[in-house]
This record gives sequence, C-alpha cells and structure tokens, in this order.
Amino acid sequence: MSAHTIPLPYLLSRQQLVALSPQAAPKIILGLLTVRWLAGILENYGFPAISEAAAILMLAGLGVLMLLRMRLATASILFVAGVLAWIFTGALSVAANPMSDPTEAAALLTLLLLYGLFANATTTHLQTQSSLTAINRFLRAFIALGAALAVAQVVSGSGFVDAGKDHIQRAFGSDEHPVSFAIQMVAALVALEIVRAKRAAKIRLAHVALLAIGAVALYLTYARTAWVMAMLTIGYVLIMRGSPARRVMALVLLCAISIGLLSQSDRFADLGSLPLFLANFSVHDVVFDWRYVDNSVSWRIVNWSYGFQQAMEQPFLGFGPGQSAASSRFSLEMHNIFLEMLFEGGIFGLAALLLTLAGLVRMHRRLPKATQPDRYGRALANGFGLSLLLAVTFSTSFVDQLMSFLIYMILLAAAAVPALPPDNTATASTLGSSDNGANSKI
Repeated sequence: MSAHTIPLPYLLSRQQLVALSPQAAPKIILGLLTVRWLAGILENYGFPAISEAAAILMLAGLGVLMLLRMRLATASILFVAGVLAWIFTGALSVAANPMSDPTEAAALLTLLLLYGLFANATTTHLQTQSSLTAINRFLRAFIALGAALAVAQVVSGSGFVDAGKDHIQRAFGSDEHPVSFAIQMVAALVALEIVRAKRAAKIRLAHVALLAIGAVALYLTYARTAWVMAMLTIGYVLIMRGSPARRVMALVLLCAISIGLLSQSDRFADLGSLPLFLANFSVHDVVFDWRYVDNSVSWRIVNWSYGFQQAMEQPFLGFGPGQSAASSRFSLEMHNIFLEMLFEGGIFGLAALLLTLAGLVRMHRRLPKATQPDRYGRALANGFGLSLLLAVTFSTSFVDQLMSFLIYMILLAAAAVPALPPDNTATASTLGSSDNGANSKI
C-alpha cells in the first residue's frame, strides 16, 4: 500500500465499479475543468447560469471519480479536513441565523465541497510525469484563448469599465471581472513555467512567446492586485534562488520597479490621496468625512472597520455564509478572507479557515526539493502561494475565486511532480506510462 494514499471502504461492489487507468483520471479531471472554464466564457456572451451548471457537473464528476477510486490523498487530507470543518461551522451558522439567505449559504457550502474534491483529485491523480502533458495542454489553451479574448475586448471597446473611468477599457478575458481573470493568468503563467522545469525542457521560442502574450493580457486587465502578485512571485524566486549578492540586487530591482509603477502608472495615481484619507479617518460617522473615500484602498479600510464592528455583535457563529456583502454599508464583499470568515462564521468559522490554510501550507511544505528543477518549481509555487495569501488578505476573497483556486491546485500538483533529470532522453509521456497516479510519493 502506498504511503501517499489512504484507501476507503468500498461503497459499491467491484463488479459495479468501472476500472480507470492512471492515464484516464487526469484527462477526466482536466476535462471537467475545461468544461467549467469554457462555460464561464460562454456565460459572458449571453448564456445565463451556464457556469453554475458546469460547476455542478464538475462537482458530480469529481464525486463519481472519488467513488470509483476511493482514495484520500495524504498530501491534501488536512486541507480537506479544514474544508469539512468549514462546511460544518457554516451549517451551524445557518442554523443560528434563520433569517439569513439560504441560497447564498447553499452556494458557498457547495463551493467548499468542490474545493475539497478537486484538491483531493489533483493530489491523487495529477502528480506524475504523464499528467504534466495534459496539464501543459490545458495551460497553453487557457493562456492563448484568454489573451486573445483580452485583446479583442480592449480593441472592440467591450471591456470592463470602472465607474467614473470611461476612458479605460479593462480586459476581463475568460472571466467576468478583470481581477479574477488576472489572478488566473498569473497562476497559469507560473504553472506553465513549473511544468517546463519539471519536464527538463529547454526554454524555447514558443514558450517565451506564450509567456509574453500572457503578460500582455495581464497588463490589459489593469488589475493592480494581480500585477503585485506577479511581481511578488518573481521577486520571491529571485531572492530565494540566488546568491547573497543576487538576492540584494533582486531586492533593490524589485523595490525600484515598485516605486516606478507607483509613481508613473496611472493605475496607482489615485493612491496619492491615502495620506489625507488616513489623517481624517474615523469609524464614527460624526467625525469622518466621506469625501476622502476616493479609491479602492480607502473603501476597503472603511469597509473593514464597519465589518469588524458588526462581527463583534455575533462573535461565535457569525451572521451566516455569504452574508458579509449583503450586510455591508456599501454592498461590498469584505475583501479580507479572515474578517469575512469572522463576520460570517464567527470564531469557529475563523478556526476552520485557519485549519484549511494550514492544509495548504502543508501541501507546499511537501513539495520536492531534491534537484535544482524541483527547488525552482518549489520556489515558484511558494512565491505564488504567498502572493495569493496576501491577495485574499487585502484585496479579494478566497471563496469567490473558483477558477483561480482550481488553477492554483493544478499549479501545486505540477510542483509536486519529481523533476526529470536534465539529461533524460525519455519523453515525459513514455516515462509516465509506468506511473500510478496515486502512488507517486512526494
């Protein structure tokens, strides 16, 4: 029995189960992911609620795959336990708040179940050299089509327009919002480079071209959150993988680029009013002047302040899943996953979230580091993971980034594959044909 998986008792007889080859499971998982991705694109062009239907199909498909193979991967078992605890505390919070919206609660709990099943599926079936081929195909398609859509949206004037900024067309690519798509693009670009390193492939022109068009799409989103995430990931790799002198140079270069972006890019120009906002900020309406709330950062600070005060009214079980935006004075999500969980699930929900994050940290710590490509892939994965943690702390939410999370799981699965030796002449598919998707020990 492999140390990588924990067999569960069969619920059905062996005669009722369909035997799946190790090569079939990755195709099923990535096929379901592709359906969900394409459904999101179609929904942007007039097909209502198709992405929700695709997500339910994905949930059902992963559930069937779980029943057929009956395995829990030890790499993701703590994360799955955290998700189950999150679902349990969410159900308790719903029971404690009968007036809360049951539709929002059901949607969130279903999404969490999908997260758990997908994490278990990727850590069980997508951690061999043979699975990297399928992952590589998906990432290339995602970057190429997403970039094409992004350029078309900006050129045609059909992009996302912020209130009061009609002169800026922001690409939203294959998602419904520029920030979500931009985070997905960063994850896909990082994952593509990890796959290249794990397959011991040389840096070819096609690979560089794909990274370049992905970077163009990322720029066209005008998503500051994703731009910072990309810079943090690159900076983390340069600092962690270089000599002491190179680390200092990388840090200086990163600071210089950051200062340049802050001072020269019009996407950061509105942040110049923050000192004035902070000097006049107060949580008391009679003191605070709302005219100073003129950018997304100041909106977040005010929203966090009122959100925390509301959360303290029901500190143990919160107000129920999905209720933070509905209770916001500005109809805004909390833009901070920790405060969001404290508001919606109370202290018990926050503890479940911390357990879930501990599971993600454990998955990162188990990434291989025996060879140089392994260490490079580990640094890329850790850099992106750190940037994503900062993003859900200060910008977006962990639970409204479905495609971002799914691509993140693909990224972690690729980083967990032991790298091919640089002088290996066998192709990844040939080597992977003897792999058992569940038996590769990290």
